[in-house]
Amino acid sequence: MAAFIFEGRDKTQRTGHEKIAMANIHHAINWIVGGYYNCIQDGCEEYLPESRRSLEDEIYTSAMDNLYAPGYEGIGKAPKEMRFAGEKFCRAYIHWKLDRDEDVAEIAAVQGW
Repeated sequence: MAAFIFEGRDKTQRTGHEKIAMANIHHAINWIVGGYYNCIQDGCEEYLPESRRSLEDEIYTSAMDNLYAPGYEGIGKAPKEMRFAGEKFCRAYIHWKLDRDEDVAEIAAVQGW
């Protein structure tokens, strides 16, 4: 698996803020994409995002506002480090993660995007 490289920096050069942001985003993706994947399994495609961009925006907004951990969503409890990691970094990581997610590929196939 390819490593996430941001502005020429790999995981050995991440700031503490970026590491915390990556963990929160990772769990946000699992929570949100997992919910949409369950919609496919349940035959509720009307709840799926209309575009890849809307999915990315939802994940970004949710990760900036909420705290995520395995099986947990803490509404309004986002780590302050999310802001310090920066929007450009967070969005780049979300995009990179979604490119590698098989559930996202299946959602895209169902939605035709």
